[in-house]
Amino acid sequence: MKDAFAAKKIPMQSAEITKVASMQVPLDESGAVPCSKLIDALEDHDDVQKVYSNFSVSDDLLARLTH
Repeated sequence: MKDAFAAKKIPMQSAEITKVASMQVPLDESGAVPCSKLIDALEDHDDVQKVYSNFSVSDDLLARLTH
């Protein structure tokens, strides 16, 4: 893909292989809040390079959690 974008002169910010979960687990607010806090804590840890998850949260709930 990287070569195809370069051939068409489409600018890219980054290119990497990423793990994508094959199954998403939808969470309501009671599950999204603690999972969000855990993800934030893991991302802030100096020894952690990347954090992956397989939960999904609705856009409305995500907007409420981030404000």
